[in-house]
Amino acid sequence: MSSRARHSATGNNDFQAMPGLSPQDVLEGEIVPQTLAARPPPSPPTASVAPAISMRQTLKLAFLSVGVIYGDIGTSTLYTVNGLFPAAGPVPSREDVIGGISWSVAQFDTILWAILLVPIVKYCFIALEFGTTQGEGGPFAIYTSIFPPRESKQDGWRTLTTYSLATAPPSSHAATSFLHRRIVKTVLFVLTLFGVALTVSDGMLTPAVSVTSAVTGISYAAPSVSGSVVGISCAILAVLFLVQPFGTKRLGTFFSPVVGVWLLTNAVSGVINLTQHPSIFRAFDPSRAVMLFVRTRNFDLLAGVILCITGVEALFANLGQFSKGSIRLAFVCFAAPCLMLQYLGQGARLIVDGEAILPNVFYNSIPGGTGGGFWWFTWVFAVLSAVIASQAMITATFSLVEQLTQLHVMPPVRVVHTDSTSRGRIYVPMINFLLFVGTIGLTCGFGTDVGLTNAYGFAVSGVMLITTLMIALAMIQLKGFPVLVALAYFLLAAFIDCLFFGASLKKVPHGAWFPLGLAVVILAALTSWAWARGLEEKFDRLHRYRLSELMRPKLEDEDDQDTRDEKRSEQDIAEVNALGLAPAGGFVRRKPALQGAGGADLNRLPVFALFHNHSSSSSEGAPHAFSAFLRSYPALPSVIVFLTVRVVGVPHVAFEDRFLVERLRQFDGVYVATVSFGYRDAQDLSDIAPPLRDRIVALEARSYPHDEAFRDKIAKVDEAVKGAVTHILPHFHVSADDSPTRSKVVRLVRKFLLEEVYRRVAVNFDPYEQFKFANEEDVLRMGVAAVL
Repeated sequence: MSSRARHSATGNNDFQAMPGLSPQDVLEGEIVPQTLAARPPPSPPTASVAPAISMRQTLKLAFLSVGVIYGDIGTSTLYTVNGLFPAAGPVPSREDVIGGISWSVAQFDTILWAILLVPIVKYCFIALEFGTTQGEGGPFAIYTSIFPPRESKQDGWRTLTTYSLATAPPSSHAATSFLHRRIVKTVLFVLTLFGVALTVSDGMLTPAVSVTSAVTGISYAAPSVSGSVVGISCAILAVLFLVQPFGTKRLGTFFSPVVGVWLLTNAVSGVINLTQHPSIFRAFDPSRAVMLFVRTRNFDLLAGVILCITGVEALFANLGQFSKGSIRLAFVCFAAPCLMLQYLGQGARLIVDGEAILPNVFYNSIPGGTGGGFWWFTWVFAVLSAVIASQAMITATFSLVEQLTQLHVMPPVRVVHTDSTSRGRIYVPMINFLLFVGTIGLTCGFGTDVGLTNAYGFAVSGVMLITTLMIALAMIQLKGFPVLVALAYFLLAAFIDCLFFGASLKKVPHGAWFPLGLAVVILAALTSWAWARGLEEKFDRLHRYRLSELMRPKLEDEDDQDTRDEKRSEQDIAEVNALGLAPAGGFVRRKPALQGAGGADLNRLPVFALFHNHSSSSSEGAPHAFSAFLRSYPALPSVIVFLTVRVVGVPHVAFEDRFLVERLRQFDGVYVATVSFGYRDAQDLSDIAPPLRDRIVALEARSYPHDEAFRDKIAKVDEAVKGAVTHILPHFHVSADDSPTRSKVVRLVRKFLLEEVYRRVAVNFDPYEQFKFANEEDVLRMGVAAVL
């Protein structure tokens, strides 16, 4: 089959808007260049350029980002200091408090230094520069930028979608060769998916930790309801997940003022508490933090310090919903100063009051005392902000899931776009439900136990470390930085991340086992699906046929003996090409291309048939649905359309601009079409035949000089449209290759994964489910036996 996989590229610009099919790869012949539809210039999705954003838009996005992104890291003030100094432990000394709130020049990140170094320096100033051209962020987005998905082999696209020694920056030639080694790419892929799995775990932990920590405060003002904290938290979380379909723009418009007031309340409380002990500003002396660890020799404190930056990954993962300028502006100029003032104020009160406020440093340090007016005001906004805090990681999880489904790393799930101004604002119903179930389970299972915060810190530190590695590689491969610069960044950032991760790893027996176990399960599921889907895509790529391998034109005076004469048939085709007209005698099915197909004549039926390309195919050649159809039926529809449906990076595509149609010259009644939808358009194919018919008529009018021939051609097309419009979809029936070259154990494992797991799961995730057809009776699924 290797000969069939060799495809030649085409330079026909009219055809470049049709990924998956090129005229020479389908036919080895000529394509009629005329096209009726007015259409935008073809541009591959990976080459899109984000429009410039004005200052007014940046300020508006910054305001919206406060409600969507910073609720998580903003509510870390509820539990971070108690993570450093647990309520059940001894009262810390004055020096320990100052050390716990200080910066550390020796890289032992305590609270203020962690906020400065990780969210501000690493994420705001560095990580945000490594989003994809679609504005997506996160370690998986970086991976897909370094190793972009395979595109159709069209001239002019190659340099936009792949990195080779010819296209990579000169400083990264050696790195490019190294990264594209199979073992290196596999290891990076698995690590990236592990980061994705930890982020999903974080998406469950964030709501549970934030809401429970906020609601707990009521037990100090109203002890009688202390036993209802878990129940109240679950009720609040249920409401949160129920409002997700409204979309992040509407939620952000409502949430942003709440989080803004919450952060200002933190700043006001911090400033008031600072007057109790102004010398807390000595915490900015980095030697204090160094002495803390020298004196206590307890690096496990870092497992508590990391709680102050929980939710930091949302700054990067939510890049597709906002802009890097707006995220930087909102955090550096507003959120970070408010948080630092709050931590300094808590430290001052802890020094002054000690044991009196240790059980819950945040609520007991609110100015005015427990039960006062300002206390209740703070509690209300703490609960509201904790609910909103959960939004950051929920939204980030939705973004990750969309990336995974687009690259076929997980089963296709329905993604709902909730806003026309940004493609990244989405809602994923199935994932929302799974997160809801997991979050409620965590809240009920852990309750107010400290194990919940231990689990939280492990998930955050793991994702941070993986993000650092991917950014370092992107510096070399995408930005062309010298290797020494990337290495220096990696050593500094990874050293900090490893300290956090090592401290969190020691908490595995005390709650961190949950995100680790869940991440391993998710990783196993994603890698298994990606492996099986990769084998299926490889089969699709290597087992496609050109039309000239499936059938050939038949001349009117051709007898049966001639149909078996290959040399004569090739000469006939050349003569037909020289005339520039399709033959009137029909088509003959070729014997060599399809075993057992024989050389039977292929009669034409009055059917308007649309043969869909495989949903993930970027290969050239006739769709598998067409090959399978020829195996099963000794006839052809009178109108054959090889159809590719694509979603472009704009919210809506005008109806008149959706269709691109070309005619194959050698084969009568065979066309290639691309239908483009905006990401907010319903993918409605129920009435697709009439607009395609109109464009086919325009093409044929230019190709037939004689009116009689033209009228006869159009009559056949109209007859087909009136007769039956059928969508023919490929359905891959997967089975494992039982090759004796593999060991028996390997064969059994492959057979189980492919036939008992992947095949059964794939049945429940139809890649064509998003298409709307007029009637299910108009859909014909052609089985394709795929031996992987």
